[in-house]
Amino acid sequence: MYTHPTTTHITPTSPRSTGRTLASVLVVGVVLALPLAPLVGCAIISSDQHTSFTGNYVASDTLSKIIVGESTPEFTEAILGEPSSKTDLDDGSSIWRWDYTIRRESDGSLLLIFDGESSSSKKHSTYVHFKDGVVVKKWRS
Repeated sequence: MYTHPTTTHITPTSPRSTGRTLASVLVVGVVLALPLAPLVGCAIISSDQHTSFTGNYVASDTLSKIIVGESTPEFTEAILGEPSSKTDLDDGSSIWRWDYTIRRESDGSLLLIFDGESSSSKKHSTYVHFKDGVVVKKWRS
């Protein structure tokens, strides 16, 4: 006996029904995402950075007030403060040094699961070279 193969007819969906389906998917997605919304704003629970200076810190703008060929030791000390050390050289000149340390610290927490800290310290110096009563050179290390 011969049977005819079954034919399935596919009817195209109307633009209206496609729009409803897409809207339904969007609504379901928003409803599922809502409980996660508070976590987005709290991805980083806390973060803190702090920089501190110890010693005789000389800021760049303060050092710029010292003029090579003009500034005297008295003026320099009045502007920069008392140096950490003064070294007299054989040629009659002297080098003054201001030492300081920069310490950077940071810490943070992520979702109450991860917690971390880091810190670093770096020593620096500012130098002023005097000869014949005036500054002949200034620099930082």
